[in-house]
Amino acid sequence: MPTETAFNESELALRWNVSTKTLQRWRSEKRGPPYLKLVSKAVRYAVDDILAYEQQQHRGMREDAPLPPLRPLVETRLVAELAAPAEPEPKRYTLSEAVALIAQYGSLAAAEAAVVEKHDDAQG
Repeated sequence: MPTETAFNESELALRWNVSTKTLQRWRSEKRGPPYLKLVSKAVRYAVDDILAYEQQQHRGMREDAPLPPLRPLVETRLVAELAAPAEPEPKRYTLSEAVALIAQYGSLAAAEAAVVEKHDDAQG
């Protein structure tokens, strides 16, 4: 897997514990690290520029103090996913399916309860 050479706005916001709105404001005020604005308004920050900016911002630390490691985004996402299990996505119905289920069961909630009950009966 190739290593990322740039962070997007969300990744940098996560690294620095600031909001994406803060990064947007900094860009409008000509603050923060250099960035590249791609088509469709996608913003990228080169890792080298991030590290150089962090080095410039060192205050109250020894000059040779190490910066925090750049963790791959995949690792960050995996940790976040393991920490909070995702809830199952609700079932989506087409309009014709919803109308048919409401006609048969009286409501979508009653239809879903019946489906769960049938599934539990089949399992048990």
